Amino acid sequence: MSRRHGPGGDAAESPKAKLPELRLKIRVNGRHPWFYRKMIGKPETPLPAGTPAKVRDRDGRLVGTGFYNPRAELALRMFCDRPVDDVRQHFQQALQQAIQLREQVLRLADVTDAWRLIHAEGDGFPGLVLDRLGNAIVAQVASLGMKEQLEPLGEWLLRHYQNSRLVLLQDKDWAEREGMDKLPRPAVVTTTVREHGLSYAVEAGTGHKTGFFADQRDNRLLLRQFAKGRAVLDLCCNSGGFAMNAVAGGAKSVIAADLDEAMVDATIDNAKANKVRLDAVHGDAFDMLRDAEPGRHDLIVLDPPKWVAHKDEIDQGLQRYFDLNRLGLEKVARAGLVVTCSCSGSVSEERFVRMLRDAGAAARRDVRVLALRSAGSDHPFALECPETRYLKVAVLQVR
Repeated sequence: MSRRHGPGGDAAESPKAKLPELRLKIRVNGRHPWFYRKMIGKPETPLPAGTPAKVRDRDGRLVGTGFYNPRAELALRMFCDRPVDDVRQHFQQALQQAIQLREQVLRLADVTDAWRLIHAEGDGFPGLVLDRLGNAIVAQVASLGMKEQLEPLGEWLLRHYQNSRLVLLQDKDWAEREGMDKLPRPAVVTTTVREHGLSYAVEAGTGHKTGFFADQRDNRLLLRQFAKGRAVLDLCCNSGGFAMNAVAGGAKSVIAADLDEAMVDATIDNAKANKVRLDAVHGDAFDMLRDAEPGRHDLIVLDPPKWVAHKDEIDQGLQRYFDLNRLGLEKVARAGLVVTCSCSGSVSEERFVRMLRDAGAAARRDVRVLALRSAGSDHPFALECPETRYLKVAVLQVR
């Protein structure tokens, strides 16, 4: 969502635009699409929370159109760098373009029926995530303005993906920040998704995120390529995605562990359904690494939950990442591999790599980076909103 304008930057502004206008207190030139309350001038007349508004900066230059919510500290989320006459039509067209990218350009249906349809600001939908999981479509909304646009989008999706069911989720923290009314608990949609020849039982709308980690699809396949003949330890295994791909890749042995007993049961069930042999156990990742025999495993996967939800948690969260990775690097066999992940958007790739460097030094191991990866291409990130590139995955060789 670029906000750079040359001379005559308002020339494209439509005379039909009827949205209310906001004036920022700051000068804007190609910056982040989020504006906090202190950056925004008081509107001439009070605006309801979630109102779409045309936005100008301090100098009167057009910034674009965004959702305004005076209840929230993050009070303005831009969704277009132009004036928008018909907000509903704008989002319907943007949805169709996003679907076209996934279906016709990325051709995701060739390998899976589980992918991200809308990736929030990465697709120009502030605060909205939409995942297709088999015959379920799961929406997770964190923006009051975007919530008001959901009904026509849902109707279009149900026409496009016939025989699907919609599940609407609400992030508790963002609901409080945005002043959204609490939504009723959604009915769970039980479905099955397929991915690279494996199937996963999914209860859409429950568990972590939307119910399935479609963002790790390409990284699971990469692990399959590295696994042949290796003894694999998959920690924080969730429903067994990395573990089952290791088996499919010819691993010598696979242990999958999770602190959530429901995820251990899900891994066992998925392994049986796919006729793959692995050991799924209940255990804490830190304890299992401390107790592990050094060198027993020559491929370790570390995919912990989101340990940094807010910027004020960065120091504490980075310490947990450091401790986990130090243990993994200490215990993996010589010339072994560690695949380590962070889904904390507040932790940049630079800080994640720096943490890994420090963990390697503390473990007294020589560590080489074979690959730095992110989520799949159905999770596009906006250059001006680096938070949309939340997933970091490093493939390390340890000597």
